[in-house]
Amino acid sequence: MHVPEYLIKCLEKLLEMQGQDCFLKVGSQPRVRVGNVVEALPFEPTSEKDTAQVVKEVLNEIQKELLLKNQSVDFAFSMPGTEQRFRGNLFLQQGTYSIVIRRLWKHIPSFEELHIPPVVKKVALERAGIILIAGTVGTGKTTTINAMLDYMNENVHRHIITIEDPVEYLHQDKKCIVNQREIGQDASDFNSALKYVVRQSPDVIMIGEMRDAETFNFALAASEVGRLVISTIHAKNVTQIFERILGFFPPEQRDAALNHLCFHITCFIAQKLLMAKDGKTLLPAFEILLGTEIIRELVRDREFEKINQALRNAMHEGMQTMDQAVFKLWESGAITKEEALGASEKPQELEKLIKGIHIDGYQAKILGSS
Repeated sequence: MHVPEYLIKCLEKLLEMQGQDCFLKVGSQPRVRVGNVVEALPFEPTSEKDTAQVVKEVLNEIQKELLLKNQSVDFAFSMPGTEQRFRGNLFLQQGTYSIVIRRLWKHIPSFEELHIPPVVKKVALERAGIILIAGTVGTGKTTTINAMLDYMNENVHRHIITIEDPVEYLHQDKKCIVNQREIGQDASDFNSALKYVVRQSPDVIMIGEMRDAETFNFALAASEVGRLVISTIHAKNVTQIFERILGFFPPEQRDAALNHLCFHITCFIAQKLLMAKDGKTLLPAFEILLGTEIIRELVRDREFEKINQALRNAMHEGMQTMDQAVFKLWESGAITKEEALGASEKPQELEKLIKGIHIDGYQAKILGSS
């Protein structure tokens, strides 16, 4: 694969500015997102030739076919001569191609670099069950999963199979053997890849996204036979994960799905990215649910409205709500009060906590007290 010179120039500027995304649109100057601001680069406008070169030289043949079929395609690639990885989406707009490229970590980040709570190290080494990472688009779900896989790779001897679209981070075999399958290149679709994966003797199966009942039922079946399944799901908090899963099924099948699921919950995580005080750095906040007996009972009985309180009361077990995570970031001085309140699901309660008013379940000291 050859990366065109124009694209390299734009990506080098993205790295220099420590931006998150690069935007290429025909007839417009390339732009870079730094923090919450999208800035124009001092380069000539992107031409049809520039985007055509990306299609020709960066996409593989299968991706080109998908682009023709769907008018949009995901892809990932490395900067030539470096280990820097990027994820992109190429799509048609007004008859010409536009490209959005996200900068990934140059290496697979550690738990410490991502500020992932220590309890996740323990759940990452579980033998069986289901781990789901939730969040909205662009909140770092895939990066968190890959940090977990790398932690396994460094600490236990297992066979990991990933099914991704596309493969974002490349793993080298350490204590584990890691096989990474990319949709389009190594398998025609997720369902065909899942059909045979259990026969490939995996200990850990990573599925890029939990997107339908078939994928969910596979995860349950794999967990039942002693596999650990890790995936992402689009939900803004852990409670919404259960609502999303129920939405995969018709009403008459939902109780059975929940009854089945409650025995296989290992850990559900929801994450958000918050802007640090410097206006450029994004910091993750994690809501964490563990598959304890109390949580299983609440799920089985569909008492989702009680889950948040259960998390608040179980910080000693490693669980926490999103607001507890956000409060910790504010208390450490990493984010502003405005950023904290904007990320909060219950800003009035968080406001009281910030002012030093104790709220039951937060287990936080009165600010300024000994």
